[in-house]
Amino acid sequence: MEKSFAVDAPGIRRVLKAGEEAAKKNLKIAGGLMSRHYQPLEDAVARIHDGLIGEVITAWAYRVHGPVGYAAKPADVSELAHQIRNYSCFTWLNGSFLLDWLIHNLDVCCWVKNGWPVSAQGQGGRQVRTETDQLFDHYAVEYSFADGTRLFAQGRHQANTWGFFGDIIHGAKGSAVLGEGISEPKIYKGYRQTAENQVWQYQGPPCNHYQKEHDLLFAAIREDKPYNETERCAYAAMTGILGRMAAESGQEITWEQALASNVELAPGLDQYTLDSDPPVKADELGRYAIAMPGITKVL
Repeated sequence: MEKSFAVDAPGIRRVLKAGEEAAKKNLKIAGGLMSRHYQPLEDAVARIHDGLIGEVITAWAYRVHGPVGYAAKPADVSELAHQIRNYSCFTWLNGSFLLDWLIHNLDVCCWVKNGWPVSAQGQGGRQVRTETDQLFDHYAVEYSFADGTRLFAQGRHQANTWGFFGDIIHGAKGSAVLGEGISEPKIYKGYRQTAENQVWQYQGPPCNHYQKEHDLLFAAIREDKPYNETERCAYAAMTGILGRMAAESGQEITWEQALASNVELAPGLDQYTLDSDPPVKADELGRYAIAMPGITKVL
């Protein structure tokens, strides 16, 4: 299965239930969070867990780059097909830029922390984007973990702006640069990430994480070994959903509140056909409704 896995809490609960049923049937389930199977990153995280940078105290997840494209609707294409073709631009299809585009680095930060956030607050909006879709062009979300440490996530897609794609991790005595977008993760003493402060870099053979995730799945099938990534993938997606809910509503929201939400972005989705109407439609000016912090309800 591939991310976004689900775009709202009812969808996450459905995925989790399906994963439980799969386990009962001894089915093998792989999810597209391929960063978990990138050997250089696996080795870096293992060293962090072994204490190389001390206790992890803060993490930053970034995906900031140029604009996400949007194609106008051709006259001979249905509204549903138009939105599916532009799935990155409609929240009911991709779950937002924060979930669809930033999920890998949110997942890596939670992997480094060995836990999932307990709450989030944040903000976002459309500052420069003029396309008529639903997509915020910037997000900033602060997550809290059970031990009080924080994860700060930035998502932005605007032209002519600073770009970075990766994670920065700070521990009590060192730091790391890693995550999706960082092909050569590195660990440093202290917080100035310079060559003279580097204390670790991967020295092993090359790794294609897309290939490795398939190798692991196929080996589990052939050898009939337990293999089920459903829960981890669902919780990584829930982390993105929690952040979107906090940013779109402007409220601080707990993990429990978010996961218990019954708000569905596409009610009755399992009954859709290619002739169905999508759950969002353009107004008379061709614009689609966007979330409004302080107004939009997410619980």
